[in-house]
Amino acid sequence: MELIKEIETSRNSSVLLKAIFEGDDAPTLLVKKQSQITEYLKENVAYVYLGKKSEFGYKDAYEFARDLAENCARSYQLDLTTFVTEKLCIKGVVDAFTKGINFSAFQYYNLKTFTKRVNENSLSFYLENISQDVLNVFKKALILVDAQNFARNLGVTPPNELNSEQLAEIIRKDFKKYHNLKVKVLERKQIELLGMDLLLSVNKGSVYEPRVVIIEYKGNPSSQEKTVLVGKGITFDSGGYSLKPPKFMLGMKYDMSGSAIVAAVMKAIAQLKPNKNVSAIMCITDNRINGDASLPDSVYTSMSGKTVEVNNTDAEGRLVLADGLYYGATKLHATRLIDIATLTGAILRTLGDTYTGIWATSEKAWEDIKKAADIQEELIWRMPFDKEYEAFMKGSVVADLKNTDYTGNAGSCSAAMFLREFTNNVEYIHCDIAGTNDIDEKPMFAMVKTLIEMSL
Repeated sequence: MELIKEIETSRNSSVLLKAIFEGDDAPTLLVKKQSQITEYLKENVAYVYLGKKSEFGYKDAYEFARDLAENCARSYQLDLTTFVTEKLCIKGVVDAFTKGINFSAFQYYNLKTFTKRVNENSLSFYLENISQDVLNVFKKALILVDAQNFARNLGVTPPNELNSEQLAEIIRKDFKKYHNLKVKVLERKQIELLGMDLLLSVNKGSVYEPRVVIIEYKGNPSSQEKTVLVGKGITFDSGGYSLKPPKFMLGMKYDMSGSAIVAAVMKAIAQLKPNKNVSAIMCITDNRINGDASLPDSVYTSMSGKTVEVNNTDAEGRLVLADGLYYGATKLHATRLIDIATLTGAILRTLGDTYTGIWATSEKAWEDIKKAADIQEELIWRMPFDKEYEAFMKGSVVADLKNTDYTGNAGSCSAAMFLREFTNNVEYIHCDIAGTNDIDEKPMFAMVKTLIEMSL
């Protein structure tokens, strides 16, 4: 199925699909089952039954659009005005359908040679009169879902085809077309000169060099305010010498998703051109084992100068982020830091795959991200910072910090507290997407749209 790219203002030859609700005047033989489509092919029209009109909102429209893109039995032209309800204006219909259809219709990386199911039918939008406001909503929705799909495609790509060097090169080449973005790729020697020894410690077991990719956008050069996004970019996480059990190693290609997300946000920003300053840092390596890989009990010095005893090599994401956060605070002069990472299994046990866990050091930071998430219909839940969560990690006899709290309690919160140590007291938001990023092996990539919305 092709992606939606325009709104048509006249009828095409496809069957016109209209919404119909409980209590509406229904044509003969209409099937009144939720989301069931009844076709009247002599009239070249079909109706989808959607229950009570008063209950049909944005989420219902989005889920219907996703399902329709995957399963429609023929090509339809959607009569958008018929889906408007008291809970959902025409702009909401356009936004939900654009994002939902293009999410499902997008063909991400796939090397299947048989049984690959692709819906050959097509969907199109019909709206006789398009206001500039509606058109603006449509264009923005296209940019947001395209950015989300860009990140999804990187995430689902297997690790033998996307190592740290390859990921950095993809960004460098792809972003050349955005003349309002400045992209810099730091290689090993430059990383060493910066003193990013936490990142380098994770890379010790790899045959590939680490990379730090810095993407900068200056939408308001006269302002000192700058948001810096930091993304975890572990292209595969074996756990290192703290080796993961085989079952829990599956899906670790997604451990670079945070870096893909911050890159996707910058792609959207380059097109939407907000009057703000936003930068992104991708901290990229894999976490493997060889004869020189980092050993538990090793101590390394971070870019900030703080020393870290690595008591668990499988808690590597916070190590690469720590150096990235400090770089953002001190070299890019962030006034707000936001990191995003598939960081802890504990967040999945806490919030499942429904909510993304969010930590914020100020009420303003929380209010801003919550407002953006509400606009983009993404579910987030505020989690606590508390000094109690870092007590164990500050108990090392040989270093300033341990990288893991082995009490077994509040593992996501202790990870957040570890990262906060490297923010140089800059306002800080931490997003743990380990539960919402990929579900049942499929790339979902929560928070792309929310972080874009925050940047506007």
